[in-house]
Amino acid sequence: MKEPEAETHWLDQHRNPTEAAVVWSLAAQVVAQHGGDLRGMRRALGISNATWVGGGLAVRIANTSVVDGMAAEVALVRALPPEVGHPKILGAGTIEGHDWIVTEEVRGQNLHEAWPTLTPEERRRAIRQLWARVRVVHDATPSLRLLVGSHAGFIPATANDATAAADRVSAALGLPDVQRSRFHEIIGDYYRAAPVVEQVVNHGDLALMNALWDGEVVALLDFEFAVLGPVEIDLCRLVCEALVSEDGQRSDNDAGADAFAIAARERDPVHGRALLLGAAVLDQLRDLEIWLGRDRTEDRFEDWRPDRLLTGLLETDGGYLEPALT
Repeated sequence: MKEPEAETHWLDQHRNPTEAAVVWSLAAQVVAQHGGDLRGMRRALGISNATWVGGGLAVRIANTSVVDGMAAEVALVRALPPEVGHPKILGAGTIEGHDWIVTEEVRGQNLHEAWPTLTPEERRRAIRQLWARVRVVHDATPSLRLLVGSHAGFIPATANDATAAADRVSAALGLPDVQRSRFHEIIGDYYRAAPVVEQVVNHGDLALMNALWDGEVVALLDFEFAVLGPVEIDLCRLVCEALVSEDGQRSDNDAGADAFAIAARERDPVHGRALLLGAAVLDQLRDLEIWLGRDRTEDRFEDWRPDRLLTGLLETDGGYLEPALT
């Protein structure tokens, strides 16, 4: 089976074209085993994995060869309460070193893609419903906690790991000493507070692109970065998704106000401020390491979305998080 002639998909623009073609071919083989045809399926959003949807199926396959990289996610998804709405897993395995998952297709549009078309009230409802779905996961922590680790996604294993990453990024961006010092302070505060608060199973990547919309939020997807830790891990992403534009600018709006209200209600009453700010900084730190790895020499650092967000968070007012930190 050959891939139809087409321009490089924007999701693959920073990847080796040959490697992207191999992933397409492997995904086509997996889909064929489940009675589908990748040529009739549409590419769906996803960064670390490649995803196609259509014909009643959805296939997600790892872009790189990391055997058993999806095994933990499969075990977790199969244990999730049905109220989360995750599509039913039809099969999972490894092909030529690339892990894959095939699920049923759920009717709906990716929430990130639907977002520009939603009314202000629909956006408010979507943020509230997105949080309601992930709260089901948090509440199921007693039965799920053994299926996830204490670090994943943008949460490094230790404060030393996070500080080392901060030093690498600070050097690459040429951050002034005052920002480097603030960087270390925020990370230290997070890792001191994280072990002493309630630990819940977080989605770990609570982005609009990981939910489906069909007049309401009908499913929460992609639990590959699920992590056991403070609820502020999911809260910081909820606020960012509701409030921050594609170019990294804060846009005060009703959906953002609802996200701030949820954060005020759900965060730890003692350590919530430090945890929310720390999680947000760690989120942008991870994105910056990814962006730096892409060698985006044609861009100014100041134009990078994660750079704008990080430097704002390092200011005394906490950047876009300011209303949640008062």
